[in-house]
Amino acid sequence: MEHSSRVRRAAAPPSGGDGPPFWGQALSDRRVTVVCMDQEPATTIEKASPDAVRRAALLAALDVVEGGPEERFERITRIAREAFGVTGSFLNLAGDSTLTIKSQQSATVFDPVIPLQDTFCGRTLAQPGPVVVPDALADPAFADLPMVTDDPNVRFYAGVPLRVGEDDVKVGTLCLIDQAPRTLEPDDLALLEELGVWAERELAAGADEDRLRGVLAGLEPSSVDVPGYRVAGTSVPHGVVSGDFHDWHLTDGALHFTVADVMGKGMSAGLLAAGIRGALLARGDQAPQDAVAALEAQVAPELSRAESFATLFHARLTPETGLVEFTDAGHGLVLHLRADGTEGILRSFDLPIGLHPVGIERVSGTVVLAPGDVFVVVSDGVLELWDSTLASLSRLGEVYRGAPDIPTFLQRVRARAVEHDPGDDLTVVVIARDA
Repeated sequence: MEHSSRVRRAAAPPSGGDGPPFWGQALSDRRVTVVCMDQEPATTIEKASPDAVRRAALLAALDVVEGGPEERFERITRIAREAFGVTGSFLNLAGDSTLTIKSQQSATVFDPVIPLQDTFCGRTLAQPGPVVVPDALADPAFADLPMVTDDPNVRFYAGVPLRVGEDDVKVGTLCLIDQAPRTLEPDDLALLEELGVWAERELAAGADEDRLRGVLAGLEPSSVDVPGYRVAGTSVPHGVVSGDFHDWHLTDGALHFTVADVMGKGMSAGLLAAGIRGALLARGDQAPQDAVAALEAQVAPELSRAESFATLFHARLTPETGLVEFTDAGHGLVLHLRADGTEGILRSFDLPIGLHPVGIERVSGTVVLAPGDVFVVVSDGVLELWDSTLASLSRLGEVYRGAPDIPTFLQRVRARAVEHDPGDDLTVVVIARDA
């Protein structure tokens, strides 16, 4: 797979002086706390404080603490680590006295539950906004932390609070760490905050029990005949109206296909999905990168007003060569089963529709579907059929390889959804090239 390069890095620390000018004004205007060497150590959070009790109660209602890693959060921390080039990125949930690491992408693997007061996040929850610690060892507020004095010898920390509920209760943080001192440029901090918004909306989606989920009735794509290929798919709703949709169509001999997942449940997600589908169909003859860019300009304001977003994989297949050109907006759920028995996953390097920074070009990619190869593009409900992680895609691949044909494979996926309720909309699209 080939990608154009667009990875933003955090800036290296200044060699001397008081730091770049923006620390004094631009970031303070955005209510960013930059911890300085002459600050007093932060006050640790008491176990029975009212804020701690509210956090713990809200996390219990969200029902996200238990159950281990989930791909919807793993995607966020994975993109954060790649984008900033740091050694670790984490999504943490703060209870009354403990911190649960819900997702971690790190060279050093931390215990999933640790004492809250012994963490950067525990000491920065009282701050009004993002916190940046350029050099923790030189800072009395953090120099005594075990992760600073001992392995992994953290020096740099940057974290944004995660707020949910009508009262914007801070329930955790999305944060970065590194073993080298460094700073963040304003646009880098803005990107970290956008990733934090993504995380907040994923957390909130888990608490929205009152909305329905399901399928957009009557929007299943018609069968399509592509010589040398087999194309099929299925959607399994969780309720009445689904935030998932999939589509395919032929234009000038090329097959355009899409899988998208709108955050949220029920009617609101379904209406947004219908709008995205219509906007994309109106650009059915365009290259994926151009179609997604135009789609985003049209629907991103609507998604923002609805406090929602959508992950989307949109591609164009040239049947004669097997070349697949694609744009992946925060989706990252494409399994490439090769004829030689190996497999790969096409990763996403961008934020979803509705969260991607305005003016920043999206990453586009290409991959060749060789004779005997198969693409399986899914929504994240498929991951819930097994362990909620990307390892579930390999399990899905095993089901495909064990099925005599695509209809049987799809039937087995639906049967597993009955036996193992994913609690989410589920979509599977198969593009198979004949051997």
